[in-house]
Amino acid sequence: MAVEKGDFQKELEYFNQTEEIIRCRLGKLCEENALLKDEVLRGRKEMWEDNRHLVLDFDDVVFLSAQNAQVKFTEERLEWNTLEIQRLRKMEKTPYFGRVDFEESGTGEEGTVYIGIHSLVREESQEILVADWRAPVSSMFYQFDLGPAWYQVHDYTNEVTITGKRQYKIEEGRFLSVYDTDSSMYDDILGEVLSKHSERRLKVIIGSIQKEQNLAIRSDTKRSCLIYGLAGSGKTSIGLHRLAYVLYCSRDTIKSENILILSNNNIFSSYISTILPDLGEKPAQTKVFADLLEAAMEKGTEIEDYYSQLKAMEGGFSGERVKWIRIKYSPELLQYCIDYFAGFSFQIPGIRYKGELLVSPEQIRSRLNAGRYPDFRSRYERLIFLVKRSIEDFFALHKEEICKEFLETREDVFSEKEARILYKITVQEYIQAARDGIRRLNRLDPGKQTTEVFAGYLRRTGEGDEEAVRLSHSLERGKLLYEDAVFYLLIKVLMGETDIFSNIYHTVIDESQDYNLLQLYIIRRLFPRSSFTLLGDIYQTVNSVTTIQKYEDYERIFGAELIQIRLRKCYRSSSDINALAFRLIEEKGRPLQEEYSWFERRVKKPLYVVCKDLFSCLVPILEGLKKYRSAAVIVNSDEEALAAKAYLEKEMEVQLIISPEDEMRGRIVVIPLILAKGLEFDAVILLGLIYANIDNPHLRRRVYLGCTRALHELYFAEKDALPDALRECAPYMEV
Repeated sequence: MAVEKGDFQKELEYFNQTEEIIRCRLGKLCEENALLKDEVLRGRKEMWEDNRHLVLDFDDVVFLSAQNAQVKFTEERLEWNTLEIQRLRKMEKTPYFGRVDFEESGTGEEGTVYIGIHSLVREESQEILVADWRAPVSSMFYQFDLGPAWYQVHDYTNEVTITGKRQYKIEEGRFLSVYDTDSSMYDDILGEVLSKHSERRLKVIIGSIQKEQNLAIRSDTKRSCLIYGLAGSGKTSIGLHRLAYVLYCSRDTIKSENILILSNNNIFSSYISTILPDLGEKPAQTKVFADLLEAAMEKGTEIEDYYSQLKAMEGGFSGERVKWIRIKYSPELLQYCIDYFAGFSFQIPGIRYKGELLVSPEQIRSRLNAGRYPDFRSRYERLIFLVKRSIEDFFALHKEEICKEFLETREDVFSEKEARILYKITVQEYIQAARDGIRRLNRLDPGKQTTEVFAGYLRRTGEGDEEAVRLSHSLERGKLLYEDAVFYLLIKVLMGETDIFSNIYHTVIDESQDYNLLQLYIIRRLFPRSSFTLLGDIYQTVNSVTTIQKYEDYERIFGAELIQIRLRKCYRSSSDINALAFRLIEEKGRPLQEEYSWFERRVKKPLYVVCKDLFSCLVPILEGLKKYRSAAVIVNSDEEALAAKAYLEKEMEVQLIISPEDEMRGRIVVIPLILAKGLEFDAVILLGLIYANIDNPHLRRRVYLGCTRALHELYFAEKDALPDALRECAPYMEV
């Protein structure tokens, strides 16, 4: 509801006042930045031109250290100023988007909070002009309508009564409108946001976050959290906004360099790359799982890439390779490997000096088993320590007689000093020989252990060891299938043979349903100090072999304390597209709309076009989509993508994406389905996708995945009528 004229004038005055303060602050910071840049350059120059870098005495060290500390302090101030300038420039365009009026329960004291992308404080009085959207008080804007409400600061709950809520439309520094809002009005505003055209980058959504999304963003940042929902429910946006919230809540201990975003490919990495900077934070690290694989492998090892594995699997769903992938990714094999190394029974060599036993293996084993260890590496290191200490104790007890023996029997020893040096060398030689013996007896080589553990599991299950032999040969050649590399990395992780990422404190895993249990376990172990935000939709899995099939599976890795939040409403696609998408994945006896719904936004029904020459329908359809900023032709394979690109480029400019390393640049893209996951476009043409997958057991999910890439318009182009397998979807399309 629009506000009265008097209220509008007051709001306009507040806006102008806020803009003036922002501009003044920007001016001061820009002037200060120029001075700081000069100071940094001058400091660096002085450090290298006054000859003090030629350290001659202790005073030079002290002077150089103090000089370096001063330059570093100035650099940090410059970095903070630069970030603050970026934040204020964003605020200058849109200083705030919402407002909450409330009364404190008990005291009746009134309060008003304007909410924006960042906080803004009047310097003289420290009055808060705008509160950061992540601040505790701002949560009321998202969580409550008029009436009783509360917000929590640390462990204290403030109970209030909300007396008013407003939403503002401010663009490029222009105050356009203001509305008194309730839930229904909020939906109208959200509808306007959703009806806008897609960009090549994911957008900031702080002005239209819904209640359930707000709960996901603000859930306990110290615990891992699974955020799940259907395509278009906002999982990725919410996950990245949660990262910004983590940074806000832990700003004294966590910086952007301490957080990580794991995604499936670099196409997606570029798609989400601007979210944190747009929220005024420095960019986070981004990786794909292949980066973790390559970093842990021996130099020169060749690994099949993830998408090559998927393409190979699509060639035959009952093939021999699929059988072995199922076994290697199975929870049973994972548990077998964990148990194997947790209860590893070390073979301990008997260590003798001139026939005399230094310490018996039984004594060492008894001492070892008396302790409790968190993992294999800790237990192994304790074993080495016990053996080392036993050898040192034996030699210390017999030191004098051993040194005397050296003097009497060794012609190359001329003095007691040389005898003692030889004694120390001998002790170290025995310790090293014991280490080598333990490693040799226990085959403590990751490659050998990989083969041995896998062969043991196969013998237990009655599969024979033929596949274990093939795996052994692959490891020796240094040329691994993707699933072999994942299994090999698991063994290295369990053996403590990989470097951990101790500087990462929070990790977002997007499209987490595309990871298998082994991968999630590996990630959990490689980032031991990290909490996790997992984003997933099991309906977007394109096969049942390499992916998570049940949300309960996440608890196997992240424990029962994992927070699980379902996003129940889909916002991306129009109502017509969502109706079709829901029908595609609805399970018998379990209507999907009992658990999920969609935002009502009608555009037009999906169009099913029957055309004997598929390519000939592309140009007419794309010509009708010129009003949109993005359109995608989604096909089933690389070969089809190449053919579609060759056909279309005669008529219009299109971008081909067939590599996970590509980055979206064009308005029209041609892309295989497996690379389109997580992306969105104003309009989508699914070219021959249905009949290309007609024999695929995951036909419906693949079509669902393609459908839900579209925001506004969806087209199917097929050579034949809708097949019987999808006949019940006909009412949701125009043919």
